[in-house]
Amino acid sequence: MKELLYRLFRLDLAKLEDRNAWFLVLEIFWASMLASAATFNAAFALRLGATNSQVGLLTSIPALMAVLVSLPAGRFLNSKTRRKPWILGSLVLYRSVFLFIALLPLIKLTEATLAALVIGLIVFFSGLAHFFNVGWIPLLSDVVPEDKRAGVFSARSIIYNISMSICGILFGIWLEKKIFPGNYQILYAFGFATSLLSFYYLLKVQVPDSSVKPQIQETRKNASLHQVWFNINQVVSKNKGFIRITGDTLLHGIGIWMVGPLYILHYMRNLGATEAWLGLNTTILTTATILGYAFWRWLMGRWGEPVTLKRTILLIGVYPLVVGLLPSMSLILIATAINGLIVPGVNLSHFNTLLKVTPEENRPGYTAVYMTIANIGAFICPLVGVAFANHFGIAPTMIGCGFLCILGSTSFWIWPIRSGNNQNVHELQKEGA
Repeated sequence: MKELLYRLFRLDLAKLEDRNAWFLVLEIFWASMLASAATFNAAFALRLGATNSQVGLLTSIPALMAVLVSLPAGRFLNSKTRRKPWILGSLVLYRSVFLFIALLPLIKLTEATLAALVIGLIVFFSGLAHFFNVGWIPLLSDVVPEDKRAGVFSARSIIYNISMSICGILFGIWLEKKIFPGNYQILYAFGFATSLLSFYYLLKVQVPDSSVKPQIQETRKNASLHQVWFNINQVVSKNKGFIRITGDTLLHGIGIWMVGPLYILHYMRNLGATEAWLGLNTTILTTATILGYAFWRWLMGRWGEPVTLKRTILLIGVYPLVVGLLPSMSLILIATAINGLIVPGVNLSHFNTLLKVTPEENRPGYTAVYMTIANIGAFICPLVGVAFANHFGIAPTMIGCGFLCILGSTSFWIWPIRSGNNQNVHELQKEGA
């Protein structure tokens, strides 16, 4: 087995970092099954009779929970030398919500009440997911060396999307063929069971203890306004790469966040999509994403992360624009495939760039700041998107969101991201960035 792994993946399980990489790849396979089941959350709520606004809350309130949780989570984790138990504990508690959802229909309530409870449980437990996310990104940087990150992240993404491709279509067919709501109950229970295997492999990942940095003292109450402003300027001037990627992502994300809850509303209310079609759409997306990760991993090695990010980010807004314009569900599947090929270029380059510009001495803290700012937008924008859709129609709003995303994405060209660690700075300079 060890010899096979080395020949196929260049993994030597005698080395700690290679063992960690192998466990991370194995766990994402099992985690993907619950993730695939979760893609039907909004469809389940709509089948129970949820309104457009309630579906919007399913997207926006978890972002509000991230705003409330991220900064305290970052401060809390910064104070711990052993962060892994807290990070994994929050993950397993979050995943347990799907077991609760599977049991809910056993309670004799009206479907409208069940829809409200499903949405309420998901948004309440999402706070635990955000606690996990604050610690997860720094944990990955601790256990995966920088020179292996692209390979490990690509392998995880490929495995994840292969599993999502298969599960998407199988789960969709299952939901369409079996009686509601028992079909969803069995699906969620199955997803929770497989997530326990994911948790098992995460437990096997060996994480080094983190050094606890002394906390920066809070500004004294009698400190002058000038001194406070000086301190803010110091932080900004020392971390321009982090400030830029946060600001650029916020501008790019407005249109994407606004359109988020509109896809499922458009598919099911306007086009009459079934769960089988939703599953097929997910399968096409994830299959294209697999090919995209393989392609962009190769091309990113030539272009570098910042250049790849600049050249792909503008294309993301085309998808909601096209979906809003197309009346044919078959043509939307083609658009989904093209979008699936592009998105990995953005994800790989954006995530690696974020890690490079995040100060190493306080990664959980800076990750918390980044997630808080991003999630303020992710909380407000879906509510605005649903409000516009209720007034102007779902499809016209999707078109407007696409244009808004393209416009916001130009910020990555206007304010390009540079990092002192970035080996591609000279490439950016040559492009006039």
